Amino acid sequence: MRILVPVEENRGWDSPVSDEFGHAPYFAVVEGGQVRIFSNGEVIRGRGHRWEEILSLGPDVVITREIGRPAYHVFRNRGVRIYLAEGATLREVLEKFQRGLLKEFPAELAHEPRHH
Repeated sequence: MRILVPVEENRGWDSPVSDEFGHAPYFAVVEGGQVRIFSNGEVIRGRGHRWEEILSLGPDVVITREIGRPAYHVFRNRGVRIYLAEGATLREVLEKFQRGLLKEFPAELAHEPRHH
């Protein structure tokens, strides 16, 4: 299972979880007990919708504090499960996920797209 979490800094397991999704500075991808951190610029190159480029990382699960409505629906339609992040760091969020303590991201919390 490949899990994607937007993070603020590249500090491995101690990376702070971002309050942003598509505009997060980094994306942590966790698979098989290993973590890889990608900068936003490595993933998003401006060739279309941000969420399409984020999907290229192949997540099965996304854990985030926020997400736009279009991205939410595209991810869900492609079988990606989305959970609401609880915890300050990547390590805390994943421990809660593995223990079954995170809630699925409520559709009503998905917001209209924000353009920066």
